[in-house]
Amino acid sequence: MDETTQREPLRQRAQNLLHRLRLRRREPWNWLIQTFFAALLPPGLLFHSPSLLVLSLLGMAAGCLALPLPPMQYTEARRLAPFIEELIGLECAWLAAPLRPRKKRQIIYLALGAPLTAWFLWQQDLGPIGLAIAAWALLYVRRKNIEQGIDP
Repeated sequence: MDETTQREPLRQRAQNLLHRLRLRRREPWNWLIQTFFAALLPPGLLFHSPSLLVLSLLGMAAGCLALPLPPMQYTEARRLAPFIEELIGLECAWLAAPLRPRKKRQIIYLALGAPLTAWFLWQQDLGPIGLAIAAWALLYVRRKNIEQGIDP
């Protein structure tokens, strides 16, 4: 067998796996579990807590599994279901949107910002994170002012 025929099944298996993971991410319970455990990652980095980091990573991985849970509408979490489904829809819409300059910028900001934020949290240096949040808030207010016709 030549090398290209060996790689093709591997590539196809990887695509199938990514497709399954993407579909699981759209299920409300999986989305909720992955988001909850992803929220534990920053405190784990900030406090240098190996147990919290491992718990976060294991929880996010568990959110990739097929969970034998009843539909969210038939549980006590039914009040969260519309909100979660709206957020899942926003996420899917963003992923399905064409790669335009704004989306490219967002991807670049995420690709640079996430590792930098993780590094600053690990170093327990909250100053740059606070400055970035303040700059984001000011840019948001500026954009809303421009939309409302207020000259910045």
